[in-house]
Parts: sequence; C-alpha cells; structure tokens
Amino acid sequence: MANRSKITSRVIHSASLILNEKQYVSIIDVFLHMEWLTPTHVFDWRKGKIAYLERTIQANLNKISDAIRVLQSWAKENNLKPSETAYVLKTGAYKRNLRFTKTGDENLEKAYRTHYISPLLSEKRRAKLEEKLSKPGDIVVYMIVRDTKCSRCLKDIHKGELLFMDADKPLCLPCAKLGHLIYLPAGDAKLSRLAKKYSELRAVVVKFSRARKRYERQGLLIQESALKKAEEDCK
Repeated sequence: MANRSKITSRVIHSASLILNEKQYVSIIDVFLHMEWLTPTHVFDWRKGKIAYLERTIQANLNKISDAIRVLQSWAKENNLKPSETAYVLKTGAYKRNLRFTKTGDENLEKAYRTHYISPLLSEKRRAKLEEKLSKPGDIVVYMIVRDTKCSRCLKDIHKGELLFMDADKPLCLPCAKLGHLIYLPAGDAKLSRLAKKYSELRAVVVKFSRARKRYERQGLLIQESALKKAEEDCK
C-alpha cells in the first residue's frame, strides 16, 4: 500500500507540473518526469529503433498499470479532455503505427496514446495542439559506431555508414527506400535550410555521442535536385 500511495503522489505531482507548463499531459510525459523513461529511449522508439516502448520503462508492469490508472482518474477529476494521438513511424511511402506494449493490448495501447488537454484551451488552440501532437516527426537515419548487417538483404553496413532502424531491425538505405538520397553534412546553415525546404523527402542524420550520452545531428539526407537548387540560391 505504501508503494501504491507513493506512486499516486508522484504521478499527480508530475502531471500537475506538466499540465501547468504545456496545457496537456500524457503518461509518457509523466514517466519522463518521474525518470521511469529517458529522453534517449523515447527518441529511439519514436524513430523505430526500439520495437515497443514498454521494454525501456524502469518499472514493473504492476507499477506501470497503477500509474496509468492514477493519471486517468486524476485527469477525469480535473475535467481534462482526452485526445488520442497517432504515433506513426514514416519513411517515404512507408508508414506504420508505433507500439507501446509487447502484447499489443488495445486498452493499454490506447492509454499510452491518450493526451489529456486543459479545458482552458480554446477549440482553435486545442485543434492546433492535436494536429501538432499527431504529426509524424522527421525521418531519422543513424551514422553507426560499429559494424552491422542489413536485416533484409544481409549487406554489410560498416562503422561510419548510415542505416535506418525499424523495430530493432537495421536496414540499409536502399532497403529503407532512402538509397536515392544524398548526404549533406552539417556546417552551412543556409544551404542546409534551403535544401531541407526544397527536398520533398528528407531525413536527419544523427550519431550517438558516448561522451555526451545523446544523439547529435550530423547532417541531412536530401534529394539531389533539392541540393542543386539550394546551391544555386546560395550563389
């Protein structure tokens, strides 16, 4: 009972702070604030590197379930508006829903997808917020720090080369349908901004820094035609 009471207190405290800051709150936000989740794990999951988010949460399933129930009850008591958000992994024409749980239980998946929005927000601001939350993030490609193989074609991918992650499975760029894009290293801010603007399909290239324990941006993958147009504009 003491543990459950502690979880209740921590969830409500975290949710209150987050709601005050953002005007909405989700169980993922709460777990991040409680340090049951790390931003790096959420980033990896959002970009397809982790098969399901639950495996990275630093709490057992009973504690997770208790925390979800507490947030749901607290949100209802405070008249927050529940809104389901689509968490989607997208690369070009390829798109799939991201998973939160190992079992895929629909009730739990829905609980993770739900954001609770302040009743003080106007309908217009609420609609903009819901659109923002449902918008897929940038495609992310990883500059790897050790050799691996493509899980589909079994091609060797060497240290320093690029790959896309799909639910723990590394894919070479051709298998991820990104092989036609070219790499533009970071450094020229104007060129990068224009090339990103002109490229209909693009990806952010990141590399994990062991020293800083975070991913750092290395550049972009863009369409060749976009780079040429950007270079012309920069002359």
